[in-house]
Amino acid sequence: MKKKNNIRDKIKNFYKRWNIKYDEEKRIEDFKNRVLSTIDMILPLILAKKRNLSLLKNYLKYIGVYIQNNKLFRYPENVFRETFELKIKHASLKEIMFYLQCLFDLGIDENIKHKLYESIKEDIDLSLIDVKIKKTKSNHYILYPAGAKLLDEGVVNDVLDWLSDYPDSYKNFKDALTQYEEHKYTRNIIDNLRFSLESLLRNILHNRKNLENQKELLGKYLKKKGVSKEVREMFRQQISYYSKYQNEHAKHNDSIQKSEIEFMIYLTGTFMRFILTLEINPKSS
Repeated sequence: MKKKNNIRDKIKNFYKRWNIKYDEEKRIEDFKNRVLSTIDMILPLILAKKRNLSLLKNYLKYIGVYIQNNKLFRYPENVFRETFELKIKHASLKEIMFYLQCLFDLGIDENIKHKLYESIKEDIDLSLIDVKIKKTKSNHYILYPAGAKLLDEGVVNDVLDWLSDYPDSYKNFKDALTQYEEHKYTRNIIDNLRFSLESLLRNILHNRKNLENQKELLGKYLKKKGVSKEVREMFRQQISYYSKYQNEHAKHNDSIQKSEIEFMIYLTGTFMRFILTLEINPKSS
């Protein structure tokens, strides 16, 4: 990790030292070429297994491309490479990220996917673009804007890792983060945060209760885990205020201040991190 960061810094320093302007347009163009080189390297590995032909067909469907079956299955490597190259050539940076995210979300061999991850990570570093790629502990891969300082914090990164075992909660939390990055400061982010926490508690407490009705069972759960009385009460009160805030904003479709959105993301992440820590390191009294 440190070595690759050093490569990125050396490239930055070179351009600075030689007073070379390396604007965003040039960075994206270089990134496109590097991604295409990576696909050239990875594609034969993907197609080495016949079952992956159907996965590639699904991939083309995901990104909105139609290729006749007979053409795709007769010349899969050429067709896929030409199609991908054409899409990348005219794509914005966000569109490129979408095409890559769809590729990571396919059920290709984990070793191949890891090679793809390492190559794309290097392409990002060498191109000096403001994007990061993260591999979670459950072997999911997430592309996100590097400018998202929020996502670099442990309270959010850890939660993304640990929520992989709770797909509904994971999806809602990730959707809220995506909406935040797209500057969509509406009640929908608040809804997704609430649903993420609510879904996690339902899984762990084994019921279908809404958030407001979890307080009694949550208190018993925390006590069983050896959590102190003061922290249990503090947690229950915070959940109570959290629910009131959620319910109030769920009634309106008004925009919400960015500072409040950030606070609610961190608070939700802190709630879930605390609960997930108890699950990972169980301690019964």
